[in-house]
Amino acid sequence: MTRDRVLVIDDDADLRELLALLLPDWGLVALEAEDCVSALALMDRERGRLRAVLLDYFMPGLEPRACAAEILSRVEPGVAVVLMSAAVDIGARAAEMGLARWLAKPFELADLRAALLAPG
Repeated sequence: MTRDRVLVIDDDADLRELLALLLPDWGLVALEAEDCVSALALMDRERGRLRAVLLDYFMPGLEPRACAAEILSRVEPGVAVVLMSAAVDIGARAAEMGLARWLAKPFELADLRAALLAPG
């Protein structure tokens, strides 16, 4: 099974749409979720196909740490979970959530590509 799906969890519909248009250029398919609850259902459905999860920090619904914990409990080994945020201290927030990867918004496309295509 090909791991070519990227789950984009962000309440910003414009960002989700932009990534859905961009990712196919890199051989990836965007799956869009506007909140953590709908994202968890997509994760279960797409098991074995996910390459990465892009998680926005500020969203309605589950508190960010709770959302990240749920994602980490379900994600398979080798699937990158990348925290995205415009917060100044995004690196520290990612570390507190147990996430090694993060992208500061606005991010460069080269940084996004590296986060998604880098191994595990």
